[in-house]
Amino acid sequence: MEKLKIVLDWFPNTNHTGFLLAEKRGWFADAGLDVEISGEVHGSMHLHGADFICGPEISMLDCMERGEDMTCVATLTQKCDSGIVSLKEAGITRPRELEGKRLTHWSPAWFHKAIGRVVEVDGGDYSKVKLLNMDVGDIVATLGDVADATWVYENWENQVLLEAGKEINYFNLGDIDPIFDFCAPAMAAARETLEKKPEAVRKLLAVLDRAYQEVVAHPEETVLEVKDRMPEGSSDALLIRSQRHLTPILLDANGHWGRIRPERWDRMADYMLSVGVISRRRDTEYTNDYFA
Repeated sequence: MEKLKIVLDWFPNTNHTGFLLAEKRGWFADAGLDVEISGEVHGSMHLHGADFICGPEISMLDCMERGEDMTCVATLTQKCDSGIVSLKEAGITRPRELEGKRLTHWSPAWFHKAIGRVVEVDGGDYSKVKLLNMDVGDIVATLGDVADATWVYENWENQVLLEAGKEINYFNLGDIDPIFDFCAPAMAAARETLEKKPEAVRKLLAVLDRAYQEVVAHPEETVLEVKDRMPEGSSDALLIRSQRHLTPILLDANGHWGRIRPERWDRMADYMLSVGVISRRRDTEYTNDYFA
């Protein structure tokens, strides 16, 4: 059995149902793989000896700039399902209305180049946004108390807020500026893994392709099958609503999972280069070569 370690971008949620389903049904083992999956909240990516790590394209580019030897090998969704959420009472319906409001952020410089752009594209002044440096693990406890707005994935935090009876405003960043329809969440592999275990990587991606096709075909049944790996206290209704939300964006036009469209990656990478977050583009930033 070939051992592989995967670190998710957050604690396991419906973005990761395909991973959890493949594990539970023994599909990794059937392919000769011994796969360890762990999840944590992290605003800054580090491989820390893992074979794969999930996260947004921007974090991967930042890692590469810092010398972490990785390549993106898959995107979890075919549309970036992220944007800014706030409680309705905060009155934030578009980026420029973040002026004067408390926005949580992560440490890396790319955050400010990204959100600063979308605020300015909308006619706002990013310097007037009140910034709070924190990883948000509990969105319900954070909004309205600690902060006014947070950059989230719609499939999870929005559903948690709605489940808690909150009225929210949300805007998808990609709907405002196409640059923000970048590859997120996505999965990168350590270059060492790609070099030493190429067949294992191909097998892993093939299993995940199969698993996500199953999730799309049976969203309700599959997410409930892995409920024991989802955050404690998640109701069946929340999980099903979240998985149904993701279903239209998990597979590409050919019915496959994971393939990276160059235009999605290149738009954001070129922007990160233009604003100095990265010093150059690299031939090893991403690849589809490990799909059949």
